[in-house]
Amino acid sequence: MSAYLGELLALLSAFFFACSNIFVAKGAIGGKGDRGAMLSVVITIGVSAILWLAVEGGGIGAPSPDWWAGIAWFALAGLCATALGRAFLFVSIRRLGVTRASAVKRLNPFFSVILAVAILGEAASGLAIAGMAMIGIAFAILIRDAMARSGEGLEAPPADYAWGVASALSYAFSYIARKNGLIAIAAPAFGTLVSAIAGLVVFAVATLFSSHYRDAFRNIFRYANRWLVTAGFLISFGQVSLFAALTYAPISTVVMISSLEIFLATFLSVIVFRTEARPNIGTIFAAALATFGVVAIAAG
Repeated sequence: MSAYLGELLALLSAFFFACSNIFVAKGAIGGKGDRGAMLSVVITIGVSAILWLAVEGGGIGAPSPDWWAGIAWFALAGLCATALGRAFLFVSIRRLGVTRASAVKRLNPFFSVILAVAILGEAASGLAIAGMAMIGIAFAILIRDAMARSGEGLEAPPADYAWGVASALSYAFSYIARKNGLIAIAAPAFGTLVSAIAGLVVFAVATLFSSHYRDAFRNIFRYANRWLVTAGFLISFGQVSLFAALTYAPISTVVMISSLEIFLATFLSVIVFRTEARPNIGTIFAAALATFGVVAIAAG
């Protein structure tokens, strides 16, 4: 089982994130503030701190240049994922719905491969390039479908997809940062804690410039409901599981398995919780094509 620990943790992370998408969508209906984004960060800090103390012994290692580099990478991951990626994702889910938001999120591996080549110097095989092309086509299908239906008032306008693109790009940066941080400090719960604290600091700084964030920060718990609290815990477990998966498996493998999130989210939202209508054939085809693209990237 230990040989597949990274893969199992990535699958567990996908399940947690899929469930959290459902509860974010349910909790955001008629909600105020930031619809739980800051609340989920606070919960992540608490959950990861408990796991750090209970599982990793509360140790931080001996400070050194490499150690400080690891802290910096974790903090950057917090900026990209906990603050930017999560905030954009919450807006995307609210505007697009769970299924389409999850489909657009499949641009994550597309950006991840580009960043791995540009920043880490990894080689992109022909199969990986083909996978990127499939993901690009899938996204184009979603946009075309939205443009065709937006005039009828049946779908979200094309501009709303920009939130999902921004979220995917932010999360792609976070994968690179997390992996580099874990190379320096192999402590997933501690890394999650540092990232979450960094994300909360970013939100706190944003309150100096935005009345929206000031209101959300002052009312983190006031605007909370049972759906958003549950989503916050699920996101926290998903974050820790994802960090741990990156400790034991390559980025490409983790991203590939995470692609199952769209099928899990669609199944849960349409069949189990019935929060959304059955997606049209275009969305289903785009989701499947994007997932095949992720598999191609990982296999390449």
